Amino acid sequence: MFFRSLPASDEARVALASSMQSLDSVLLLIAIGRYPHALITCDAAIESAIKASSAGKTLRKGAYFKEVIEAATNASSELTPLSGKVLSDFRPARNRMAHKGFSPWDDSESVGLLLEIGLPFLHQCYLHLFSFNLWDALLQDCERQLKIGTEVYARAKEVIDLDRSYCLKSLGHLIRWNLRQSFSADWEIQQLVRSEELGMGFELRHEQRQKLEHLFGPEWVFDCPLCDGPQAVVCQLDDSELSARNVVPKRLACTNCGLVVGVAECFLSQALLEDEVAAAREDILKDYGL
Repeated sequence: MFFRSLPASDEARVALASSMQSLDSVLLLIAIGRYPHALITCDAAIESAIKASSAGKTLRKGAYFKEVIEAATNASSELTPLSGKVLSDFRPARNRMAHKGFSPWDDSESVGLLLEIGLPFLHQCYLHLFSFNLWDALLQDCERQLKIGTEVYARAKEVIDLDRSYCLKSLGHLIRWNLRQSFSADWEIQQLVRSEELGMGFELRHEQRQKLEHLFGPEWVFDCPLCDGPQAVVCQLDDSELSARNVVPKRLACTNCGLVVGVAECFLSQALLEDEVAAAREDILKDYGL
């Protein structure tokens, strides 16, 4: 579902089918906020990829996960740097959540392990065991939001007692938005089309935008980086930074797709609107007399 290209050879496509399907499930689980379950499924994708590679042919039947990782690193030394963290951090967390269950308190840890260890290691397994670049193969919008999530997590992990699961919020929202018609009845879709034809949707979005502009001041309006809605994102700017001629997003809301990023999630707002802010910076400063 989330790939725009497949491995070049028939052999690699067959070998990686199970792992790639598991990765599809990882992204769907992220979309519904089941981050611990996404971590468990990412583990399955890693193990499946290694066992299906040439490294897997050296494994005995019923080999332990440690043996699976060792076989992979023996086949490619490029996997060594992350393999230690897979065994010491990623796998124990997976075992705890898989065998004892999980709760919302595990969300933040799960997102961190996915972004820092699980997904990067899976990428390395694909690349060095199958010559298949995962980042190039994913849908571009998904790959971009994964990259943003990784960058945001690198900043957010320095903040004590912060729930960092929001780092994957934009990716999850993007997937839900793109799949929305799959979960809508025909009459709901037809009603939406009719409301757009009558201009009702525009009126509602315009009214909501006015309310947000009044609530968010100082604010600026941008195109949405997720749904591409023109002038759909109302962004509150950091007033203290603005007086120093720095344009720093504080929170945002999209009147088209419904994305909301709160004040405590400001690193995500800044990452999502980085390009838009850079392009509009001089206009913003001029509009505010700076």
